[in-house]
Amino acid sequence: MSHTTIARDKIRQFSSFSQAFGKQSTFGQFLTAPLNSISDLQVQAQKKKAIYSSETRQNLVQVWNRQIGSYASKSQLENLKSLENENTFTITTGHQLTLFAGPLYLVYKVLHVVRLAEEFNKSQKDFKAVPVFWMASEDHDFDEVKSTHLFNQKLTWESAQTGPVGRFKMDDFQEVLSSFKSFFEGKETEINELIAISEKADYASYQQEFLSKLFSEFGVLVLQPDNRDLKREFVPVILREISSDLANHAVQNMNKLIESAGYKPQAHSRDCNLFYLKAGERLRVEPVANGLAIDGQVYSIEELSRLVQEEPENFSPNVILRPVYQETILPNLVYVGGGGEMAYWIQLKGVFEVHHTLFPLIQQRVSVQLVDGALKKRMDKLNWSGERYFESKDDLKKLFLKENDGDDLDLSTLYSEFETLRSTMIEKAKSIEVTLESFAEAESVRMKKQLESFEQRLVKQLKQRHEQALQSIDFISERIIPENTLQERHFHWLQFAPSGAYQELLNQIHAEIDPFEAELIVVDLAKG
Repeated sequence: MSHTTIARDKIRQFSSFSQAFGKQSTFGQFLTAPLNSISDLQVQAQKKKAIYSSETRQNLVQVWNRQIGSYASKSQLENLKSLENENTFTITTGHQLTLFAGPLYLVYKVLHVVRLAEEFNKSQKDFKAVPVFWMASEDHDFDEVKSTHLFNQKLTWESAQTGPVGRFKMDDFQEVLSSFKSFFEGKETEINELIAISEKADYASYQQEFLSKLFSEFGVLVLQPDNRDLKREFVPVILREISSDLANHAVQNMNKLIESAGYKPQAHSRDCNLFYLKAGERLRVEPVANGLAIDGQVYSIEELSRLVQEEPENFSPNVILRPVYQETILPNLVYVGGGGEMAYWIQLKGVFEVHHTLFPLIQQRVSVQLVDGALKKRMDKLNWSGERYFESKDDLKKLFLKENDGDDLDLSTLYSEFETLRSTMIEKAKSIEVTLESFAEAESVRMKKQLESFEQRLVKQLKQRHEQALQSIDFISERIIPENTLQERHFHWLQFAPSGAYQELLNQIHAEIDPFEAELIVVDLAKG
């Protein structure tokens, strides 16, 4: 192991919810069962086995084979074959279709479920778990996924397309792909296999192959859930949702408990938590007085039920029902997600109950801070505690100057003497002529500004004396909290594998991840 940890509650970039959820002890009322150890997975496997049908399992494996069978790695095919067995389950994470699979925390999510599956498989012989990545291919918020930061540049897919991002055509993707390729021209590394992915019919197909090949050595199965055969499994839930508002009531009841616990509900529930998909659009299914409306067209419940049976692939769950869809089609034990995801999962226990679906174990993903050789060299010279580097750049510079020239910068005596002088001036002026008090006040203000200017000149001179050290603070801050956010939320993983030889980086991160570590994991890449 080449890592240390920093408590989340020492780092202001983590939300209060994220800081608290890692402990889970205060969230029991929102879960059907906590996840505190590997043994909890075995209990969940027994529950899931009892309700997950062989027909659903067979359908899933068939769909998956059609989706990835032509390019899956040996370990992925082995995991897919294993899923035919009733004692094999999934451990799942998921994400939107971010550009070139950035940023860093997407990698942490995936390798977290890989490590959790490995630990579970080592712990017992009765069951097996395989790691799964669920593509949020029906998400329509293109602005959230169209850009990524790489090598101090921002790459952006410029597209006027709308609707579910996974259904976007690839015609206007070539420009941003060419920019991505240009970073690795003439480099014979693993990145070439990703660059060489052939043109696909839609963005989801491209992303599925990109992610599958990126994590091929870890056996990760990447699922494209926007699929007619998979949606057929979800039809009973869709039909219940269009005929009642039980799910919405369940969320509202849970929201009251969440608010009473001091947290704010993350996701917004509706009377009907479904969309209807058609070319370039993701339209709400909205209850109206005499039925349900889609884009102004009103259907009776019977008419809409027939439409669901005829084209289930065009009915899409929103954030409230998507987890239910996931747990309907997968033999899943655990969902691993970020703090924001955990915040809406805790709203959903009642939704699972009204839709007769087993609520999974849920776990917050690990957070990781990567420290390469160049960064570590500068941090070692400052020799500060780890959490200190998450303070603002200006505060770090002030702290450094105070530690190194604190006596020179301490003008407290001078300011105290000035206050004495100010009082004396005002009293003297008043004793001569009361109308001179305002004049004395004005003069003291002018003198204080001169004193502040004097202090600023001293600070400027000291900064020049420590210019190299202050530049190092700039370097450190821009890599630890770029744009004042966590490194994992800003940088692409290739930032730490500039030649495109990313497998060694993934292996290093994989080796350091502890799926039960609730605090920030700091990985020293130089020791890897």
